[in-house]
Amino acid sequence: MAAKLVIEESLVTIYELIGSEDHQRIEAMLEMYASLFPQYAQYIPRMRERTKQHQNNERGHIVHYWLVEVDGQPAGLRLFRYIPARQCGIAQALAVYPDYRKTMVNDQRLSRFIIYRCLDQVITDSKISGAPPALGMVNEVEADRLMKHYIQNGLIKLPIDYNEPIFSSHEDNAGQIFFSHMSIGFLANPNIKQVFDKKRLTDFTLAFLVDHYGLEENHPEVQLALQSIPKKTKSWQPLSGEKI
Repeated sequence: MAAKLVIEESLVTIYELIGSEDHQRIEAMLEMYASLFPQYAQYIPRMRERTKQHQNNERGHIVHYWLVEVDGQPAGLRLFRYIPARQCGIAQALAVYPDYRKTMVNDQRLSRFIIYRCLDQVITDSKISGAPPALGMVNEVEADRLMKHYIQNGLIKLPIDYNEPIFSSHEDNAGQIFFSHMSIGFLANPNIKQVFDKKRLTDFTLAFLVDHYGLEENHPEVQLALQSIPKKTKSWQPLSGEKI
């Protein structure tokens, strides 16, 4: 079964790979992931298996694996999911091949176009699910220079001291979890008045560490992240693009 066409805009097309059996596009996406995220290559077998499953997983998440093509050629990928219980989406990966990073779509760089179509999708997912509107997309951001780029594209840097779990598959370290420091950015649903109180920042943190990565809430790294959230009783409300 061919992958579902999600978006077609000029020469840019985006395909949903989950449940598609579109092996050519699936392998193109996995090859891109391996090339641009070699530090996560151990996840590729699991990702290939995940494409064979339904979008709605057993925890109620709606999972998306997008392949972005430009003029019929693989150009980018976006992996993300909508988590109704946390009222948000989480972005697992965004990548664009270097040759396509200056590609423009509707006067936007391709990466920005993908980011905002992803936001539109989780808002749509929340409507289809009959849940409250998605508040927006929570993003792990690895480097300071990338966070500056994301801020320029509308993300808000959240005040969370956060470490990403990296699961080893190497036989010498099988079952071990390593942690890498990340920033957390948030792309807001523009149709909702956002209030960034402690509960909301807690939900965003748990969406990644507990709901996605499967850590227990009492895990030391989860607790460190939660304890780093400001304890002010009033809401913390940044301006869009404000650097914390």
